[in-house]
Amino acid sequence: MFAALICLVFTAGDGTPSPAFSQEEWAIVQSLSPAVLLPDTTNAFEQNGDAASLGQAIFFDERFSSNKEVSCATCHEPKKYFTDGLAVAVGTGQTTRNSPTVLNAAHQRWFFWDGRADTLWGQAIQTMEHPAEMDFPREQIISTIAQDEQLTAGWNVSFGKLDLDDIDGNSAKLAKALASYITKLDATEAPFDAFVAGDKDAISDSAQRGLQFFIGDGGCLRCHFGPWFSDGAFHSVGIAPLEGGPLKDAGRAGAIDKLKTAQFTAGGEHSDDPAGIRATISKHIAKRREDWGSFRTPSLRNVEKTAPFMHAGQLATLEDVVEHYSTLENFVSADHHRETILEPLNMNDQQKLDLIAFLESLTAPLPDKKLLTAPE
Repeated sequence: MFAALICLVFTAGDGTPSPAFSQEEWAIVQSLSPAVLLPDTTNAFEQNGDAASLGQAIFFDERFSSNKEVSCATCHEPKKYFTDGLAVAVGTGQTTRNSPTVLNAAHQRWFFWDGRADTLWGQAIQTMEHPAEMDFPREQIISTIAQDEQLTAGWNVSFGKLDLDDIDGNSAKLAKALASYITKLDATEAPFDAFVAGDKDAISDSAQRGLQFFIGDGGCLRCHFGPWFSDGAFHSVGIAPLEGGPLKDAGRAGAIDKLKTAQFTAGGEHSDDPAGIRATISKHIAKRREDWGSFRTPSLRNVEKTAPFMHAGQLATLEDVVEHYSTLENFVSADHHRETILEPLNMNDQQKLDLIAFLESLTAPLPDKKLLTAPE
C-alpha cells in the first residue's frame, strides 16, 4: 500500500492530516497544469502585435457606444479581474446576464453564456451592436475609427488602408483586433500551478485537501477538468432566477439558431479557416431537449476574483456556490428532472473550507500592467 503513495505527505498546521496523493491522483493533478493556449486558426491576426494594440485602444474607448459612456472595460474592469462585480451587466441599458471575465477567454470553445458565438472575434460585434450593451451599429464603429487619426494609423499598419465601403469586412477585422488583445490577457500562473510544478509550499495544507476532494469524492472533474477547469459544455445546475420562480432563460437552447444564422462565425466568409474543425463542429450542432436552461461551464481559474457567480450572478460568494453543490436544496429544473451528474455532495464544514482554499489557489496575478489601460 505504501508503495502506491508518492512523497506528498505534509504536516498540517491546524491538526488536520494533509493529504497523501497516490500516483494515480498525482497523475490527475498533473493533467490540470500548465494551461497552454491553442491558436485560433479562424483569426489570422491573433498574434499580430499591431492589431492587439488597436484592439486594446478600442477596448477602453467609450466613444464606441451610443451614449459615449460605455466601453468594453465598463463590464470588464481590469481591477476587478475583467468583470464588473454586478449580478447582471449594465451597459447602455439593463442586460439579463452576468459579465464573465475575459481573462483567459481565448481558450474557450464557445462564447457568451449560451454559446451563440463560436469564436472569440465572433462575439465582439454582437456585443457592440446589442441595444443594452453598447448600442453602436457597425457603420458608426468604422466611421469612428476613420475620424480618429491615431486609430486610423493603427488600422492601416494592422490591416492596410481603411476601405470605408467594406463595412462587414472592416467589422470582422476590428473584431479580430479586439480578440488579439484579449488573447494577451493571460492569468494562468497561479500558486496551484507552482505546486504542480514541484513547490510543495505553494499552496496551503487546506488547499491540498480541497484539491484531493476536488479530484476525488467531490466529483468536480466531471465538468471542471483539464488545465482550464472546464468541459466547455452546457449544463443546467439548478440555480433559480434572481427574482425566484421557475427558469425563464432558455440558455443554450435559445442560442443554437442564433449560432446557425450569425454572420461572424468560424465557418463564415470572414473566417480565416472556414473549413476547420471549429466550423465543422458548429455546422453539425443540433438542439437537444436538455439544452433548455443550460449554460456554459466557466473556467475556475481566478474564480475567487470574479463574484458574483452563475449566469445571472445569483450566488454572491464562493461559500454560496459550495453550499449549493453540497445540498442542492433549492434545485430548480426546467422539466422536473435534474442533471444526472449532479448529486448533493453533503460536505462537512472542513471540506467546504478546504474546497474554497483550493479554488483560491487558482488565482493568478493580473497580466502586465501595460495591458490594463488604454495604450499610450
